[in-house]
Amino acid sequence: MFGKSSGRTPSPPATPRSTPTTVLGKKGMTPSVIAADLNVLGNIISDGVLDIDGKIDGNVRCHTASIRPNGRVHGDISAEIVHVYGTIEGTIKAKAVMLYSSAKVVGTIMHESLSIEDGAFVDGKFKRTDKVFLDEEGNVSPSMLSSASKLQFDEDIVELSSEEEVRILENLRLVR
Repeated sequence: MFGKSSGRTPSPPATPRSTPTTVLGKKGMTPSVIAADLNVLGNIISDGVLDIDGKIDGNVRCHTASIRPNGRVHGDISAEIVHVYGTIEGTIKAKAVMLYSSAKVVGTIMHESLSIEDGAFVDGKFKRTDKVFLDEEGNVSPSMLSSASKLQFDEDIVELSSEEEVRILENLRLVR
């Protein structure tokens, strides 16, 4: 029992499994997952990677967002990188936006770089910017807006006169 050898070599002690060494996003974090059977009503804020396969009714702010084929977001997305395979109804503000063939976007896409596969559906506007700066609340920073003389909300063109008015108008647009 204890002293006899069974002829088998002992197996090495079990080591805890580690996460893959691939770069998953900011800080090398594993993604936060919104599973297919999960519906979220409210805003989501993360410093890392967000993988959305469920439904979100609210705004999303993160470093990298991936909206999977079953994923739906009804609200604004602010991120460095956005991959869209599913459906988004709202504004996307990101440095890099990739729309894949199964993507459906209704709204405005503010981007530095954009790629669109054949078959992607877009009903909205593209706004190319040299730099998309986001403040801590995920809104477009006043430094970017001060370079522009107008903002368009739906069909109304609004003249900007002060940074405070810009913030108020941006907040009103998010409330709609």
